[in-house]
Amino acid sequence: MTRRGGVKSRLWDQRLGAPRRWADERGVTLVELMVVVAIIAIIAAIAVALFQDLNRKARLGADSGTVASIRSAVALYYGKTNGLFPSSLASINTLITPAPVFQCTVTPTYDPTNGKITFTATIGDCP
Repeated sequence: MTRRGGVKSRLWDQRLGAPRRWADERGVTLVELMVVVAIIAIIAAIAVALFQDLNRKARLGADSGTVASIRSAVALYYGKTNGLFPSSLASINTLITPAPVFQCTVTPTYDPTNGKITFTATIGDCP
C-alpha cells in the first residue's frame, strides 16, 4: 500500500482526515460583505416602518376592549334594575373588576338618560 499517487493515496488521505485544498477556494471579499450588510439594512428599515405604530395600535385595542366591558356592565345593570341606567360613568366603574384603566388620553363619555357610551379615539391619541 503506497501513500504516493494513485487512487489508494487519495482514499488514505480521506480516511485520515487530511484537509483537502482546492485551487479555487477563497474568502469573502469586502464588496460582498458590504452588499450583504446593505441588504440587511434595507430589510430592517422596512420592518421598522411597518411596525412603528404597533404599540399605539395595541393600546387603542386595549381601550376598545375596556369600553366593550363597560357597555356589558351597563347592559347587565339595566337588566338587573328593571330598566334603570347607572347614574354616572364612575358608578359603572365600580361594577367592573378590576377597575378599567385607559391607555390612551381619550376616555369614553356616558349618557345616563339612554345608557349610551361613546368612545372616539385614534392612534394619534395614544402615547
